[in-house]
Amino acid sequence: MPITRIIADHIFALQGENQMRRDCIALVLAVAFTSVGVQADELTMKNGSRLVGEVVTSESGHIVFKTPFAGKIKIATENVLEVRTVKPVTLKMADGTIYKDKLIVSTEHGIAVRSEGETPVYFKAGDVSFVNPAPWLLGEGYKWFGEVNTALSLERGNTDTDEIDIDFESTWRSLDDRYILGGMYELDESNGQQDKNQWRLRGKYDRFLNQNTDTYYGGQLVFYHDEFADLDLRTTVGPYIGRLFFEGPRLSLFGEVGAVYVDEQFDGAEDSDFVGANWEVSMTSDIIPKTELYARQIGVFNFDKINGVLVDTVIGLRFPLIAGLQTAFEIKLEYDGGAVGTVDKRDQTYNFKLGYTW
Repeated sequence: MPITRIIADHIFALQGENQMRRDCIALVLAVAFTSVGVQADELTMKNGSRLVGEVVTSESGHIVFKTPFAGKIKIATENVLEVRTVKPVTLKMADGTIYKDKLIVSTEHGIAVRSEGETPVYFKAGDVSFVNPAPWLLGEGYKWFGEVNTALSLERGNTDTDEIDIDFESTWRSLDDRYILGGMYELDESNGQQDKNQWRLRGKYDRFLNQNTDTYYGGQLVFYHDEFADLDLRTTVGPYIGRLFFEGPRLSLFGEVGAVYVDEQFDGAEDSDFVGANWEVSMTSDIIPKTELYARQIGVFNFDKINGVLVDTVIGLRFPLIAGLQTAFEIKLEYDGGAVGTVDKRDQTYNFKLGYTW
């Protein structure tokens, strides 16, 4: 016997009402229970469990699902057997196919997308790359994201020390191309005397070979100044080719190689220029809970001077806070094989930073 009928029988057994009223109430309860079920999306997991709520979005191998008991939760797509929605959604499949304003339904033949009067198109949960993706993933405009960080240190006592470090990176990404603008500024003083003054400004443009590949080519332009290395301005320009090997919260990894022309202007030493090769490797991972591990290395190899290699390496741990705020502890290692005179070829910096990401 349906549970709604049992409830109605129990109510009217206590009140001594007649059979007709019991039937009416049972019908009302049945409609109410059915309506609640119809208004919710459903996820059926591979272990047999079922979640009822609302499919918000899906990307990077996870479905964001809003439940009435736990709010928004992330579920790995690989653990999902079936998806069913009660409102139209937009799907972007792994092969690039886009289905706009479709229902996801479960049938005896499997999961399908359909509209009223259309033949269902069947798929597996793993075939879906995005559910309700951002407009830029559908080829509409750009996604803008980035971060800005600062580290400030003031020390008073036997030694008066002031340090300020600022860095930023801003990215505009579409399906076809990407613009990146980044930079940094460091100024240190001890007892009123500067002992570090350097800045860098870097612009990049990437063009993806097509919308469904992670291979791209591009060009960069970099300006760098380091007063206490006698370097008035180093200008680096050149093309490169890159590959995004992995993209996800567990591991994101890309690499680039290319050719560069470098022009160096010194305050005291003789100016120079050379042709070389460059590389860049960048990695992020959330393998440590509630923490992001990141590392990046950028290098330039001088064809004219074997030991004139330039290498900048950053390794850090980032800790997300709230509302886009974050803190980070990082180590910066810089090597300039072409440093002039008595300037130290190696430089290392330890920073604790506060930043904002968007």
